[in-house]
Amino acid sequence: MSQTYYAILTAIGEAKLANAAALNTTLKISKMAVGDGGGSVPTPDRSQTALKGEWYRAGLNSLTVDKANSSQVIAELVIPETTGGSWIREMGLIDADGNLIAVANTPPSYKPQLAEGSGRTQVLRMVLIVSSTSNVELKIDPSVVLATRGYVDDAITVAINRLDNKQSVRAATTANITLSGLQTVDGIALVAGDRVLVKNQTTANGNGIYVAGTGGWLRAADSDENAEVTPGLTVFVEQGTTQADTIWKLTTDAPITLGSTALVFADITQGYMPTSGGTFTGPVKGQTPPRFDISKQFITSEFLKQNSGHFSGWNAVSANTTFTGADCGTHLVTNVGTGDVVGTLPLANSVPPGTTFTLAHASAAMNSFSLAGQGTDVLVMDGLDANISPYKMVPNETVTLVSTGGSTWKMVYSNGPLFLKKGISQLKGMIRLIASGAFTVPAGVTTLYVSACAGGGGGGGGAGYNANFSGGGGGGGAGYIALRVPVAVTPGQVWNIVIGAGGAAGISGANGGAGGDGVAGGNTSLTLAGASTSILTLMGGTGGRGGGAAAQTGAGGAAGSPGGSCGTDGRSPSIGGDGGAGGNGPYGIGGGSGRAGSGLGASATGAVGFGTGGGGGGACYGSAGTGGAGSAGMPGFMIIEW
Repeated sequence: MSQTYYAILTAIGEAKLANAAALNTTLKISKMAVGDGGGSVPTPDRSQTALKGEWYRAGLNSLTVDKANSSQVIAELVIPETTGGSWIREMGLIDADGNLIAVANTPPSYKPQLAEGSGRTQVLRMVLIVSSTSNVELKIDPSVVLATRGYVDDAITVAINRLDNKQSVRAATTANITLSGLQTVDGIALVAGDRVLVKNQTTANGNGIYVAGTGGWLRAADSDENAEVTPGLTVFVEQGTTQADTIWKLTTDAPITLGSTALVFADITQGYMPTSGGTFTGPVKGQTPPRFDISKQFITSEFLKQNSGHFSGWNAVSANTTFTGADCGTHLVTNVGTGDVVGTLPLANSVPPGTTFTLAHASAAMNSFSLAGQGTDVLVMDGLDANISPYKMVPNETVTLVSTGGSTWKMVYSNGPLFLKKGISQLKGMIRLIASGAFTVPAGVTTLYVSACAGGGGGGGGAGYNANFSGGGGGGGAGYIALRVPVAVTPGQVWNIVIGAGGAAGISGANGGAGGDGVAGGNTSLTLAGASTSILTLMGGTGGRGGGAAAQTGAGGAAGSPGGSCGTDGRSPSIGGDGGAGGNGPYGIGGGSGRAGSGLGASATGAVGFGTGGGGGGACYGSAGTGGAGSAGMPGFMIIEW
C-alpha cells in the first residue's frame, strides 16, 4: 500500500537546510501553519510556498530530536480550545524568515471551537527526517508556549533526574567489579533491573549508579548524563552484608564529565563532623582508638573507661593463668579454685610504661595464690631492688603493679600485712641534713638511698625607670635534684656532706639603671672521706638576670632543674616588664614574680621549701623611681635512707 500521509521539505527548506549544514549554522524554525487543504486532502509538493487553505498559524510549542531515531525532528503545535471551527488536512513549518520549509498532509480532523459547544485543546506533531538534526533550531517566543501533558511528564522526569537525591539502590559494591552479568554484590544476588551503586572501581571514572542486567550494565536513567551527576549526589543503599542502610554522597567537585571524571563517594550515614565551632546536640559516636594509644586521635568514652581510673571490666581467676595486656586496666579477682594457683604477669615490655595491673585475692578455697613475672621479668616493691617473684598473696589482699616498659613490674600498692612488713623491714633508718656535715654508715648497712637538692638561684632585680624601656628581672633556677639514688657503702665509712646555700637576690635597679643579677645557688655533694671526687654532685640553680634598662627585652630566666621563667619585656616608657617566677622543685615552690609599677617596681615574693629559685623583681615605669628587688633562692638539703 502506498503511503498517503507524509511530510516533506519544500524546495526552499531543502536549500536552507543544505546551506546551514555547509556553513555550520542552524535553520531556525519558529512557527507551524494549519490548513483545510482547500476542501480536500492535498498531496505535499516540494514547490509549495504556502498551504492550500491556511486558517491557523502559531509559534511552535517544542522542537525535539526523536529519542528513538536521532535523524528525526519532531515539531509540536498546540491549538487552544477557543480556536477552531475548521478542518485539519495540512500542516506546514515556517522558519524565522517566514518561509514555508516543510509541508505535510493529515487525515481529515475537525477542530471545534468552544463556542460550538464542544472544545478541545488540539496537539499536532509533525515528524521530519533530516540528514543532521544539529542544524535545526527552535526559534519561538517562550511566553506563548503551551504545556502538553507529555511535555510536562518529560519535564518532570528531567527535573527529577537532575536532583541530587537519587532513587535508592538495592546494593552497593565493596570492591572493583566487572560491569556486566548478574552477580552477587555485598552478599546480594542481583536480578535484572536492580539498581547498584558502583563506588570502588579501580578506574574511578567507572563509578556511578548502574542497572544490573544479563549483559553489560548501563548507567541508571537518573544518572546517565552530566547534568544528572553533580557534586552532592546522594543515594541510599537498601540491602547488603556491610552496606545495608547506608547513605553515600558524591564528593567529586564540578565540572564532571561522565565517563571521564573520577567519581568519589563518601559514607555519610552517621552525618558530618563539623570542623569549626559549634555544639553537638545529640550523641556523637566515633572509632575507639587502640588500647594504650597515646597519639593525637580523639578518644571515646569506651577508650576513657579502658585507660582511666575506672576499671574497664571485671574478670574472675580460678586456675593457673598467663595474663596479657588486655587484662591490664581490668579488675581481676580470685573467687573460686583450689590448690596452689599461679598468675603469670604479662611481659612488662608488651605494654606501655605506666600501665597498671590490679588483682584482688578473694578466694578462700585456694590453698595459695602467687603472682610471678614472665620469662626474665622481675617483680619488685616500689623503691626497693629485690626481686620478690613469685609473690604469694594473703587472703583479701589487693595489689597494684606498674610496668616500667622494660623487664620490671613494680608493686606500688598493697593492703597486705606482708607487703607492709617487707617494706618497713628494709628501711632501718633515715636522716635529714639541712647543713653541711659528716655521716657514718651504721653497722650492717651496705646501701644508702640518697635524695637531695642543691641551692636555688636568686632572682634578678627589676630595672629602674628609663625613658625608653625597663625590663623585669628573671627568676632564679631551682637547684638540681636526686631522688632515692642508691649508693653502695661499707659499714663504718664516713661520708662528707655539703649542703648548697641559696643564691642571693639581685638588687633593685636605680632610677635609670638596670637591675642586679641574682647569685647562683650552691652545690650539694656527697663525698667519701679522703676521696678527691664526689660520688654525687648536684649543681645549684643559676641566678636570674637583672632587668635591662633602655632595652625592650626583659631579663632571661635562669638555668636550673627546672629553670626560672624570664622577666617580661618593657613594652614602652609607660609600661614596664614584670619579673619572672622562680623555678619550682619537688621540695618547694619558687618565689613569685614582682609586678611592674609606676614610680616603683614591686619586689619579688620569697621562695619556700628547699632548692627553689627566687623570683625576679618588677620594673619601674611611668615616672622616676627604682625597680623591685629579686628574692633569694632557697638552700638545698639531703635525706639519707638505709
